[in-house]
Amino acid sequence: MTSPLPYAIVPGPLLPPGVELGFEQTVPRSLAHRRQIGEVFVADSAQSSDVDFHLSFQIPRAHSLWSDRNGAYHDSFASAEAARQSIFVLLHRHVGVPVGLPFSLQRITLRVEDPTAYADDGISALQGHLHYRVAERQGKGSDVVSMTLEGVMEIDGRRAMTLGAVLAFMSQEDYDVFRAFQRAQKPVEGTRPTPAHRLAPALVGREIPRNVVIGSTGPKGSEPDDGTIRYLLAADRRHPAFFDHEYDHVPGPLMVEGMRQAAVAAACRSGAIASPHALAVGCDAAFLDFAEFEADVVYEARVSAPGADGSLPVAVRIQQFGKTIVEGRVELLPDAGPHPRSTAQGHGV
Repeated sequence: MTSPLPYAIVPGPLLPPGVELGFEQTVPRSLAHRRQIGEVFVADSAQSSDVDFHLSFQIPRAHSLWSDRNGAYHDSFASAEAARQSIFVLLHRHVGVPVGLPFSLQRITLRVEDPTAYADDGISALQGHLHYRVAERQGKGSDVVSMTLEGVMEIDGRRAMTLGAVLAFMSQEDYDVFRAFQRAQKPVEGTRPTPAHRLAPALVGREIPRNVVIGSTGPKGSEPDDGTIRYLLAADRRHPAFFDHEYDHVPGPLMVEGMRQAAVAAACRSGAIASPHALAVGCDAAFLDFAEFEADVVYEARVSAPGADGSLPVAVRIQQFGKTIVEGRVELLPDAGPHPRSTAQGHGV
């Protein structure tokens, strides 16, 4: 997977002169689209030009989801969640998009540039800075129609991740009409999802059962032998992180976590990696449709050969009603050993 940035954000410190961001408190929860205060990871933000935005974030060390791992690295998807919340903050605080205006992520890309930035010393929280640039935009404020964002994340002074996101906006009235039309085209009436038995936490690099979001599709040997490994979405709708508030569709962060877990489980099952504690170093997901709660959501994972950098690409497609609703890829760095970070600095990154 190549970097999502078509151009280079200039090297050097991520924060320009005169911009200082703190870690003393989080932004208001409404700006981050979170109901629970403890689910807000964005600490501060600033705007340095019409198209440049800077944010700071911190992931709680005791977070029930993002600290649920047993490896030498912090979870790169935890910082991706902070980056997702950062999009909401910059839109509402700096761009003039009103809170409550419906919009959706059409595509997300991320690439870990330096895995050592995620090394966990067992003491420090995962925190850093993020620089987003608006690459394309149609409309402004409440009249915005679409937007493309490209970003760079820095953790502990290292360029940790590059990111990209494509967003689409619409009015609440248009959204309601659109969702009603979508659902009318699907056989949601009278359907029920197949009860899925969640995988054992150890198979997806988790320790807490409720954080497992995929399950088996049936008895062993019942799948077609076509090189594709399939799983069912098997999430707990009472999960405090994935279901922080009500949704009229399966939330995107849950879908993406399912992609990562499907990639890990499939890679281990195929023998491509020996441990489920591989670091996710890349993700590309195109969201083609909303997933409904009433029917099975099926993950199809196909493991490819390792790349020149040692990362393992796993193509993941999500289907519902026989139609692809998300298509993408997750890249895993297997058997990543510990690279302890310095704890000399007590504040900042």
